[in-house]
Amino acid sequence: MIHAAATGPTGTAQPDACRNCALAGAELCHAIREAALPGVRPARPQRLGRDVMVVQEGDVPGFLGVLRNGYLRKEKLKKSGDRTLMDLGCPGDLVGGMPGEPLPFTLETATPVEICMFDRATVERMMMGSRRFQRYVSAEIAQRHNALLDMIWQRGALTSRERIISFLVTATRIMPTEPEPDGSRVVTIALARRDWADLTNTAVETVSRTMSYLAEKKLVTSVSPSVYRIRDVGRLASLAGIDPPEGTASGSARTAGGARVFPDGPETGHLRHIETPGQRPLGVGSVLNLPAPSQVGPRTRRPRDVGGRFSH
Repeated sequence: MIHAAATGPTGTAQPDACRNCALAGAELCHAIREAALPGVRPARPQRLGRDVMVVQEGDVPGFLGVLRNGYLRKEKLKKSGDRTLMDLGCPGDLVGGMPGEPLPFTLETATPVEICMFDRATVERMMMGSRRFQRYVSAEIAQRHNALLDMIWQRGALTSRERIISFLVTATRIMPTEPEPDGSRVVTIALARRDWADLTNTAVETVSRTMSYLAEKKLVTSVSPSVYRIRDVGRLASLAGIDPPEGTASGSARTAGGARVFPDGPETGHLRHIETPGQRPLGVGSVLNLPAPSQVGPRTRRPRDVGGRFSH
């Protein structure tokens, strides 16, 4: 279990990977250098394998960090002993917690990950002395709150099949995706099938049946294990009763400048630049393009049939 980041001497030279970081979370690193406060340290990278517990529910993390690569599960254990997957941490997300505050969920790695961790003393000093740092953290908390509201809405308003289809649409924005000349998109689902099912509050068998249904309709075809070709993302969004992705950018994280980048994969630190900006996907975004946290509200959605388009 990881409770705190390793520390190094103040003023440590910035690695090349940090200087060229395209993630929005690099804003925190810029704020630390700009503030030049005594006792603060740059982020230290921490690499973890798949299915590693980072912080257990109720524990104090001892660090705040930026997820550079890979995906994290945010889950709670129900009284029945079953787990419920609340959210998915994606590249660019803040992870960990504020000093002294216990985490309300368990944080585990869903894939191999790399986290850039800020130690507790650095976070405490920056929250007291840097408005830039405070603004980023506050806006990120507001965004995560919105994402949680969105998930609650989906679990209450969509059928199991629609939730699975909705996740496929979301995957084109948060997971490695390649546009094809015919307008289709090839997306790599970096998660295990069980995580996919838990995230959509369904069963693994339901995910399999839904993918078979989409294959029969020639809407989604399997290219290889975990790799799927989506013929029309907008059509899938319509079937799920959700808004289609804004613009044409897919499988991306947003940079601090607002442009989108594609992660090469959960185990790499490379990002491929795409010029098309768009709406912040689940778990990834640039605070520089957000309104003040108090002005952030749930995303509006177009009306849909209460009864749903599919049966459970």
